[in-house]
Amino acid sequence: MSDKRELFENFISRMDSEIENGRYFEASWYVYALLEDRLISMLRNSGGVPQPTRGRFLMLGAKVTHLSQRMANDSLLQAYFDPVPVQEWVRSRNRLMHGMANGTLPLSEIDKQKYLLATTGRDLIRDVSASAMRLKENRNKAN
Repeated sequence: MSDKRELFENFISRMDSEIENGRYFEASWYVYALLEDRLISMLRNSGGVPQPTRGRFLMLGAKVTHLSQRMANDSLLQAYFDPVPVQEWVRSRNRLMHGMANGTLPLSEIDKQKYLLATTGRDLIRDVSASAMRLKENRNKAN
């Protein structure tokens, strides 16, 4: 699949299908990949993607932090990006993964949290995608 738009439309379709079929971790991986891509697009359209530090690429949370810092001087970014829901999703994902890794979450809580991660992620990616598109379109008009 060479067309990126087609690829990501396929990801969205698969994410929806995974949720329908109760495969919430799988759905969350699609959300994660889509968020990474959309945040990189927003970074590109608000001053550029920061260079890797010591050969390491920015993690999802760091991308959100960079965008949040840029908002102070970028009215278009302020208008189109709300970092709070992304930060909340990232924290939820981290709590779930660390809780599973250290054995502190009972299976019933894991089941609940993985469902919430996938379903809130599905809504979030649609919002973030629309925001990235609006930012790019309006940035191009402003230039």
